[in-house]
Amino acid sequence: MMTPGYTRTVITPQGRETFQVLLDTEGGRWVARIVTLPNRMWVEPGGRVALKFFGATREAAETAAAGFIESERVSRGMRAAGPAEPGAVAVGRITLAPRIVAAPDAASPRVLHRLLVRFGGERPELPGVTANLSETGLFIITGQPRPIGAGVEIDLRFAQIPVFLGGEVVWISPRRRDGKSVGFGVRLVRRPGEYLEQLRTLSAPRTSGS
Repeated sequence: MMTPGYTRTVITPQGRETFQVLLDTEGGRWVARIVTLPNRMWVEPGGRVALKFFGATREAAETAAAGFIESERVSRGMRAAGPAEPGAVAVGRITLAPRIVAAPDAASPRVLHRLLVRFGGERPELPGVTANLSETGLFIITGQPRPIGAGVEIDLRFAQIPVFLGGEVVWISPRRRDGKSVGFGVRLVRRPGEYLEQLRTLSAPRTSGS
């Protein structure tokens, strides 16, 4: 039975809309889906299959889906109507979970920046480029995306130093649509301190000389 989690209300040209993460288990793993309240499910390209985000824990699946909501919100220029909520609104016949789980890292600011990267299952051998990065994940543009749930080793090339990361694929963009690139989203499970330092450098406001 699906239970609601992370919730975000945004302001669109048509008015307010609320997006909510729905959580369930499937095949021994947690799976998160996204719905626009009251009952419009987010789907993969083609409109026939629900968009899913898998995780070993409820928190991992919820964070992945919440991160996707925030990425979509930012890329489409939708303004948040208020702080994100951990989930308190029932959807149709769905029963509220007795335990509300917040996703504190879900709204990590994303930095839109192109960096060369290599990735792979055991060794980072395939080339790609980043579309955006955050403290908790990144999106890799590539025509050879890894499958959802797969582990991925990443060799990320900042201007000053290479950084090696470990992650899990949480969503895939199999074809270019609505201005979005082909590739896959990664939730980081291993990140050195250098990654956060370089990310903060990229996101720091730049000042111009007089």
